Amino acid sequence: MKSPMLLAFILVIIVIKLKMSQADSSNNKANKKFWDRENKSMFIRKKSLETLDYIHIDSKSLPILQKEYCNEEVYSIQNKVLELIELKIVNFQGKSNTDLKLEYGTANLDTLTMYEERYILLIKYIYKWGKALYDDNKIDEATLVLELGVTIKSDISKHYILLGKLYKIKKDTQSFNSLYSQIQQSEFVFKHKILNSLSSL
Repeated sequence: MKSPMLLAFILVIIVIKLKMSQADSSNNKANKKFWDRENKSMFIRKKSLETLDYIHIDSKSLPILQKEYCNEEVYSIQNKVLELIELKIVNFQGKSNTDLKLEYGTANLDTLTMYEERYILLIKYIYKWGKALYDDNKIDEATLVLELGVTIKSDISKHYILLGKLYKIKKDTQSFNSLYSQIQQSEFVFKHKILNSLSSL
């Protein structure tokens, strides 16, 4: 007669094998789905990009400072932002290369990738610009710049934390609460980290 421990061990092995088999099956289905979509995307004809949701930023809405009224870092970063916003920029967060090829055609992928790379660069520069303005004690200007980053859906955690800090400095409770609520409703990967940081301000 087999001991209870041996029977339990055998049962555990069976359960593990079943789980592994289910996992393999799920992975195989996911891989097949991916390659089916990838293969399909290779035959999508090039489509017009005129309807893309391009990011348009009016330089007149930005707190542009002359060189004599700010430090070198602020001046350098603001000029990089001004150069970028003259180009075509699109935020493709949440979309894979396969998604883009299926929607706009494989021949457009390099162009779409360039648009997205500009977006990634833009949100980095906007955060750096806001931080440089804050370090230079230009609170109102820093707030305006960081608020711009929110409108174009930056996903940089430090961006929102610094903006929350500026609202606290300005005693702007309404804007702080609005920002906090917006983060709560977002799907940011580091949402809880941002909320914890804002709560501790």
